[in-house]
Amino acid sequence: MSQRVVAFTGISGVGKTTFLRKFAELMEFQHVTGGSLIAAAKNVARDARDDLRHADLDENQRLLIEGFTVARDANAEVIILDGHVVIDDGERPTKISSDVFKALGVMAMVHLETDPKRIAKNRSKDSARSRPRYDTDILRQHQDMSRQNAHSIAEELGISFYIVTHNDVAHLASLLEGAPLD
Repeated sequence: MSQRVVAFTGISGVGKTTFLRKFAELMEFQHVTGGSLIAAAKNVARDARDDLRHADLDENQRLLIEGFTVARDANAEVIILDGHVVIDDGERPTKISSDVFKALGVMAMVHLETDPKRIAKNRSKDSARSRPRYDTDILRQHQDMSRQNAHSIAEELGISFYIVTHNDVAHLASLLEGAPLD
């Protein structure tokens, strides 16, 4: 069996978890999140993972790789890493290096996008997470930066790059179903 690792990215509040819940109805995969991999490697409680965005970025990325190595299910045909290509610590967004995705063996990069108004609404309704609050213009800029970095990473690694919306669940499943992702 050839295991495929897919990075599923987008800014905080775009709805990655919601998309992947619907996606799970169409395709079987192991779902891991960047935050939980870092928290597990750092032995931090799950509810404290939002605070990780303020920790040392290089250390967090090292922990993400370490956590992925431990959490990876050798029997999963597809692993979807639900994470970010830009980290926003509330002061400024910082791009994640392609080296991290290369170390994880990512074979495709998927970027989820939606209207920044929806992102703002999602963030305001989610009291379980501590996220910076921005107006829609800033969220649009962050989403653009995230898309550009995801695309750059895909180009650097020579892997497929897809942009999806919440209407593309079935389309993404058809793209990934049995595809070699080259």
